[in-house]
Amino acid sequence: MTVLIEKQCVSLWYDSTINNSKMLNNQLNISESNLLSDFIIMDLNDIDTKAKYLQLKGKWNSFIYITGGNSVLQIDFDEYIALENKVFFIEKYKVWNWIRINKLRGILVQFTDSFYNHIYTGNPKLKSDQTLVGEIPPFIKIRLGDKTEWKNIFDILSKEYTSAKNSSKEIICLALKVLILMYRRNSQYMGRVFESSQKKHLLNEFRNLVNRRFFSLRTTKDYAHELNITPNYLNALCQEYFLKTVSEVIQERVILEAKRMLMHTSLSISEIAYNLGFNDNSYFGRYFKKVVGMTPESFRRSCFYSPKV
Repeated sequence: MTVLIEKQCVSLWYDSTINNSKMLNNQLNISESNLLSDFIIMDLNDIDTKAKYLQLKGKWNSFIYITGGNSVLQIDFDEYIALENKVFFIEKYKVWNWIRINKLRGILVQFTDSFYNHIYTGNPKLKSDQTLVGEIPPFIKIRLGDKTEWKNIFDILSKEYTSAKNSSKEIICLALKVLILMYRRNSQYMGRVFESSQKKHLLNEFRNLVNRRFFSLRTTKDYAHELNITPNYLNALCQEYFLKTVSEVIQERVILEAKRMLMHTSLSISEIAYNLGFNDNSYFGRYFKKVVGMTPESFRRSCFYSPKV
């Protein structure tokens, strides 16, 4: 029953988002493929506080700009207090939802990688969706003196989205790139800045590879080969900047995906093991328990699901 209710909540959120986009599309007489199918802005005031919305991972990157109220936002398995002047950035492969909403005000901006890459500037900092991955914290706190600057960029996005004039798509795309740069400028990864742009590029490539290929690539040697560097150098980079070995980074990603599937789907344990690239169901169980401290079945029960095992 819990799984069914959760799926209904997901459907409500997805359907309402698509319907709102179609309604606005009809009002503005714009082709969905031209703009609205890859970029969405929603007023957080319109969120139904009586419903628990769950945003599934997929193609959407999300910015959430909080202008008032207080709420609790869950990103994967971490909870964050959403207060005024906080900006959240949630990468497309993450699962998030609102745990509690109290007079929430602000703006939700969602966009795809393809929309972000609609304009190629030639600048390596904006080369592609590489700027959307890497050492990006889940949120930043806007300083009082910068509040107007952040408000202005979100106002541009909203105005161009609703007016849909000639070149609005290009203006929104460029504004998103500015927004990403502003977000990065206001944040540091683990309190430090990368000294070397080459090291930063390698680590971004590595994290991107892990997110795309962790199902099939499981060893340091595999990733080092893809990056054309030695396994020892890749391990040294990870330990220097992530304070983890390559194996630990890969393992964390596999376990995170396993937890997501156990919590947010009704797939059986054997189906999850297969989807994660494990040929042996019992080995997957031992792998999971070694890291999490409980079996996949126990973890799922702790999430109040009634799965098929």
